[in-house]
Amino acid sequence: MLKKISTKKLLIAGCVLLVGALSLYALRIAHKEKKDVLKVISERVDLRIKDFHYTEVGDPDLVWEINAGSARYVKKNDIARFENVKIRLVFSNGGIYTITGEKGSLHTDTKDMNIYGNVVAVSNSGDRFETGSLYYIHNNKRIYTKDTVEMMRPGADIKGVGMILSLKDRRATLLSNVSAVIKKK
Repeated sequence: MLKKISTKKLLIAGCVLLVGALSLYALRIAHKEKKDVLKVISERVDLRIKDFHYTEVGDPDLVWEINAGSARYVKKNDIARFENVKIRLVFSNGGIYTITGEKGSLHTDTKDMNIYGNVVAVSNSGDRFETGSLYYIHNNKRIYTKDTVEMMRPGADIKGVGMILSLKDRRATLLSNVSAVIKKK
């Protein structure tokens, strides 16, 4: 036996169905918009970080820290790329070098690094050098460049083209076109 349904009940049921349908439609549109946003981000960049900090402590004679205004990690290439990078090398004997540059990268598999764009290195003993780029090879603990290098230390200014810096024995070698100005104290 069928009961009569009042107009009021039909109207309420219709409103509930309409609100439900509108809610589902709104959720579908919101979900679609989220998918569109995700398509904008490159699939090659796995992670982006602002105010990046990393410390490498695997070597008892040398700890290095990387700070950057921003960093991008690309998993496919095992590389981290930096903007406004600052690297701090802390030696077990107390020596500290701070190296800054506009950009840099770290190969996360080999721990090789490079820094480029107005590269400046300053030691806690007053040594300073400037160049266009530096490359660090982790397995032999050497820093090198093919660019012009200007070294300033108390009592001397030295310029040259190309440099190799051994972090093991803390010895720098300028490779060519070397000139020096020795200052009297």
